[in-house]
Amino acid sequence: MTFQFFAPRGTDGALLRVPQSFRRSVKWLPQIGDIFPDFTIETTLGPLNFRNWAEGSWVYLFSHPAAHTPVCTTEVGSIAMHWPDFEGLGAKVLGFTSSSVDEQLEWHGDIQRLYGVPVCFPTANDLGGAMAKFLGMRHEKEHKSWPIRKSFVLDPEMKIRAIFEYPIYIGRSTAETLRVIKALQLVNQTGAATPADWTEFDPIIIDIGERELEVVRKFGAVSRQLLPYLRLVRGDKRHEIPS
Repeated sequence: MTFQFFAPRGTDGALLRVPQSFRRSVKWLPQIGDIFPDFTIETTLGPLNFRNWAEGSWVYLFSHPAAHTPVCTTEVGSIAMHWPDFEGLGAKVLGFTSSSVDEQLEWHGDIQRLYGVPVCFPTANDLGGAMAKFLGMRHEKEHKSWPIRKSFVLDPEMKIRAIFEYPIYIGRSTAETLRVIKALQLVNQTGAATPADWTEFDPIIIDIGERELEVVRKFGAVSRQLLPYLRLVRGDKRHEIPS
């Protein structure tokens, strides 16, 4: 099998003309399953060695354009308000922006006054945007200097388990971030999968071949097979599987 990276073809075999400006390469494009690299960086809570700080915990790592900007203010404020939920999941949070630590600390004061809660997690000074560029957080067609809103969820072994990308003018959902972390933890604990729009305690998807006795032992409930390839078990006794 051969791959034509710079000369892709359509379904009819015709050559797709890719503009020269699109033909870019990167040293490393983070993907789900990769082990996240170690680094040391200055943050609002002091110097941080990432591996020493993060290993053994779930981590939500995110970039944002700049301090003292409106959408970023709402995002950081939202995470600060949900900080007990992150702690409850054993998850740490680290933000990236090219704004200086002093600028960010001043900005965090604004956020605390607006939302009534402190920013308890570190946000890092990505001087010159070097980390953002390395991690694929810079999309020049979106903005020449600001990073996009890119996020990673890492597990306690520092493996990338989820990646989110949003344009700079669209704020992220903290509730969705927490939902994904809960789903990933459920997958780790049970081997199950989560259906569309799943929230905590909703029915979950289990393997067709798993023995019913093992299902009852693991989940405390019997399963229901809706299709030859779709089998559910309730995630909590308060929720019923749809007929």
